[in-house]
Amino acid sequence: MPFDSQTKVVVHFLDGKILKGSTIGFHPSREVFYLFPLGEEHAIKINILSVKALFFVKTFEGNKNHEKSKILEDYKLTPTQRKIKVHFKDGEVIFGSTHSYGPGRKGFFICPLDPLDNNERIYVNQLAVRELWLMDMEVKTPVRWRSGKYVLE
Repeated sequence: MPFDSQTKVVVHFLDGKILKGSTIGFHPSREVFYLFPLGEEHAIKINILSVKALFFVKTFEGNKNHEKSKILEDYKLTPTQRKIKVHFKDGEVIFGSTHSYGPGRKGFFICPLDPLDNNERIYVNQLAVRELWLMDMEVKTPVRWRSGKYVLE
């Protein structure tokens, strides 16, 4: 299947495996999605609970020389966005904004704050998260989620 008619993704699994390919019609409410791995003709079925994060990318190559800012205050958002910092259980940390985070959800989307980022958006499996910080845009109070509860910083 031609990749230009599908969405490019990089799948990071909870077990550390990484696959690049494309998908059509991914939706977080579904238990499975289909990935067409690079170089393969046929799709493979992936259980969403086995995924750490699904990175929707502009290119598979990325830009290794681009340094992303790690200071959340560097970026301006719309009133409905919330800045977020996610610490995964494997040690990776990502920064962005979210409209869809909720502690009762199985996962949520993050949009990169940096317009030059290779990621267009990232779906995060809640099972892969060690802790996260949310910035409340109304009162500018950082809220930290750890072990299933919020803590004001």
